[in-house]
Amino acid sequence: MKLFLLSVFVFIIGVQAQNDPKFNLDFEKVSDPEALPDNWIRWGNYEISVDDRVKYSGKYSAEISSEKGGSFGSIAYGIPANYEGNYLQLEGYMKTENVEGSAGLLIRVDDASGKTLSFKDMSVYKIGGTTIWKKYKVLVPFSSEAHMIYVGGILQGKGMAWFDNFTLKVGRKDIQNLKETLPEYLPADLDSSYTDHSNFQLENLSAIQEKNLYKLAKVWGFLKYYHPEIAKGHFNWDYELFRILPETNSKDFDAVLAACIEELGPVEGGKSEKPDPKDFEQSVDLGWLEDEQFLSAPLSAALLNVLTADREKENYYIGLQAGVKNPDFKNEKAYENMTYDDTGMKLLALFKYWNMIEYYFPYKYLIDEDWDEVLKEYIPKMIKSQTEKEYKLDMLQLIGEINDSHGIILGGAEVLDHFFGKRIAPIRIRFIEEQPVVDFTDDSIENIQKGAVITAINGRPVAEIIAKNLDYYPASNYPTKLRNMAEKLLRTNDDSLQISFQDDQETFARTVKTLKSWNWWTLDEEIPSHKMLSENIGYIYPQSLKKDEIHDIMKAYMDTDGIVLDLRCYPADFIVFKMGDHVIPKPTEFVKFTKTSMENPGFYDFQDGPKNGNRLKQTYDGKIVILINEMTQSQAEYTAMALRIAPRAMVVGSTTAGADGNVSRIILPGGINTMISGIGVYYPDGTETQRVGIVPDIELEPTIKGFRNGQDELLNKAIQLIESDNSLAK
Repeated sequence: MKLFLLSVFVFIIGVQAQNDPKFNLDFEKVSDPEALPDNWIRWGNYEISVDDRVKYSGKYSAEISSEKGGSFGSIAYGIPANYEGNYLQLEGYMKTENVEGSAGLLIRVDDASGKTLSFKDMSVYKIGGTTIWKKYKVLVPFSSEAHMIYVGGILQGKGMAWFDNFTLKVGRKDIQNLKETLPEYLPADLDSSYTDHSNFQLENLSAIQEKNLYKLAKVWGFLKYYHPEIAKGHFNWDYELFRILPETNSKDFDAVLAACIEELGPVEGGKSEKPDPKDFEQSVDLGWLEDEQFLSAPLSAALLNVLTADREKENYYIGLQAGVKNPDFKNEKAYENMTYDDTGMKLLALFKYWNMIEYYFPYKYLIDEDWDEVLKEYIPKMIKSQTEKEYKLDMLQLIGEINDSHGIILGGAEVLDHFFGKRIAPIRIRFIEEQPVVDFTDDSIENIQKGAVITAINGRPVAEIIAKNLDYYPASNYPTKLRNMAEKLLRTNDDSLQISFQDDQETFARTVKTLKSWNWWTLDEEIPSHKMLSENIGYIYPQSLKKDEIHDIMKAYMDTDGIVLDLRCYPADFIVFKMGDHVIPKPTEFVKFTKTSMENPGFYDFQDGPKNGNRLKQTYDGKIVILINEMTQSQAEYTAMALRIAPRAMVVGSTTAGADGNVSRIILPGGINTMISGIGVYYPDGTETQRVGIVPDIELEPTIKGFRNGQDELLNKAIQLIESDNSLAK
């Protein structure tokens, strides 16, 4: 859910915050009682109103309500981030009534491009039911790159929630009493030569232009991350690309590029040694800088001078986030109002993304295709596309080329919603034995057996549909591509779908009416965070955990024979070390990461990760069976890595999503928002998790037959292992 919320929040446009330092955070300024409090906005699709009856203080509160649930509603307020401090703290009062889901405060901080720098809500606390007025707090880091602060209240699921008396603090000081600090602008910020159009259009690509565009992409990206003057924000590098694009028909394009580099100004140093790939675990191939067949001698010399220049640890376009140091792509404009016959803007998108991957994707070496060949392939594709649909489908395929399950398009893609279909048949499916199987149906659907296989849609065999559309579902591996496809397979823009089924008795077809919206994931009753499967076997479902609840669960399970940790979900709380302290008797290595630097972009070393476990007086000595499948992604995969080192732990299941590591967000022209796995995550011996996923000790996949019979075959296997005489000793 949180991932969905972020994707929605990032693309809300048009918040107009007052310049008046007295912000309407107490909901008391209400010009129209039938509308929202002044300057507050609505996110989501729930009923939101002013309430003059239920309130904590003053005349008004804000009310969010939903009788059906299934989505979310939020009331939000935007404040320009013209303040100095290290963190933000939102305090506010909340009251709930019959909430089935969760309610809470939220705070989000965006940079100038609309990228989310920090976000926090209270969903992990799972505050529901009926509660009296109570004061709550949420806190997030406050970056110097912040451009906009959003505060608000949110309801997820059914029920009603009221919010009142918000206070936003920068550090410990109330923002109402602080003076604004106007930001300092660099030359890159002040360049207004272009806005949402490059003024460069190209319809017929000549051979010399194709060659020069390939060269330009590589030189432009290298300079972006290596040239000290660009790093200082002295040049708007997008606009410099637009300025040079008309020169790509030049027969002496190398001279044009060399002159451009000279205009950037001299660089200090220039006599240091080049980075030696032998000194690094992984390295970008910069051999082209000295390729006499590719570059002229003057251009090669100019680029090598930049390569050996002195570089500082700050860069206007790239940073390394605190902690694990995954890349932070900064000051990237979304160009949401671009036109799709604009060749320069489309080439900018390609060049940006290609070079981000070239220098800051730690798993570039695992990409199926040669990355240089991908660049050559997509240059003519970008030029050929003339509509938003063509462009964004090309970009979706380009993102899919990196084979990373984190690499999906999160927003800015209304045209893609229409491509996949804005209506949906109310049938939830999952892939079992690589076939789409009915998992759940709406009450309006009758006589379709759970476990029935969908064989055709509107007369087209499902196998044909999968083969034709697989490239539009970016993921690290095939099972995860199918997982992603499951949610969209029954989407359409038509009022109905003709669907063919095969169950255990017959083959039949149905005309199924489609709906404008249908809640895909939260139709079933919520699985409890923990329960006893038998007298001596405990069960934990991390997606339903409340914050820090794992400690009480482990205390209750200390005398059980075994625990099933079901990681076929995304954990609501980070339990890696909290549970590790209870099940791993001493600090033990389980992971190492890659790290890069601002001085040598594209070169990676290993760094030791944290150890898991503690020297407690007593740790759990029962068996632990960890269940995994294609739903196990990112934090869930990291959790499996960290807890499988427990003395009597075993992993059971099938291929996980193969996308571990902190994500780095990327903003691209056309309002495209995507991500990459920003750090490399490895076992201590260097074994990869990316694309491979968490390799189970016992490989087991569900079967259609078992699913039809209502059997959870992985869970049954876990119980069998715990009840057997096998100790599961390592």
